Amino acid sequence: MEVKKITSLIIEPTNTCNLRCTFCFVTEGMTREGGFMEFDLFKKIIDDSPDLEHLCMHNWGEPLLHKDIFRMIEYAKNKGVNYVVMNTNGTLLTNKMIDRIVDSKLDIIRFSIDGSAETFKRVRGVELQNIEQNINKLKKVKEKRRPKLKMGVVFTVEEDTEGDAEDYITHWEKIVDHVRLQPKLITSPRTEVCPEPFGKDYGKLVVLWDGRVIPCCVDYNANLMIGSVQNETVPNLWENEKMDLLREQHLKGEFPDTCANCNECASNKAEKRFFINALTE
Repeated sequence: MEVKKITSLIIEPTNTCNLRCTFCFVTEGMTREGGFMEFDLFKKIIDDSPDLEHLCMHNWGEPLLHKDIFRMIEYAKNKGVNYVVMNTNGTLLTNKMIDRIVDSKLDIIRFSIDGSAETFKRVRGVELQNIEQNINKLKKVKEKRRPKLKMGVVFTVEEDTEGDAEDYITHWEKIVDHVRLQPKLITSPRTEVCPEPFGKDYGKLVVLWDGRVIPCCVDYNANLMIGSVQNETVPNLWENEKMDLLREQHLKGEFPDTCANCNECASNKAEKRFFINALTE
């Protein structure tokens, strides 16, 4: 299988969150220490990745909790990163935060909104109405001041919430630029190769808040750590022996434990992301 050039990163500003969503491993399962990435470490990552084109400023945790999040975004854009994307739970959209988002160099902001208001309350523990009002407020402000900022929503679909999908799409397509549905992560045996070690659309790695690097965002406890940007560069880590071994294991179907039990719930509404047939999406 072709190993694509690494041009994308997921950077975890923090793995702490102000919510305790029912399906999230931050709520239950994550045992690694919580913390916030230092700005100097972020600078090193960007400086050491001259071919970086696409940057996701989120992983596990709520990125808007980081005091330097907009400083980080500005640094990456000034260094030539084409697209900077951030996912947020939307609970921190005060008027001041809306202004900071619009005035930033962020290209795309996505909100994690799961199904109907009833579903959202059940899985995230907060009311959707206020968040939606603030999303609409952000839309009005950005259309006046920076219409190039794109907005989207992401729905993590479970077996018992996929019935919300059609109404969800109809509703949110009127508000945001794009609507994404993705299946919930579950623990069950893997039977197919994952595209992540090779690069799905492009090569990509995940840098955790403390500098450790992992091959996939699903590895929430960093069991597959391939190195650290504290003393290495992302391009070199993409080509190191641990990554080569992981690729070989996947091609042989001899998956390491973290990968062996990585799966996504089956849904007619959302395509799986971490399987080889996803390469044709």
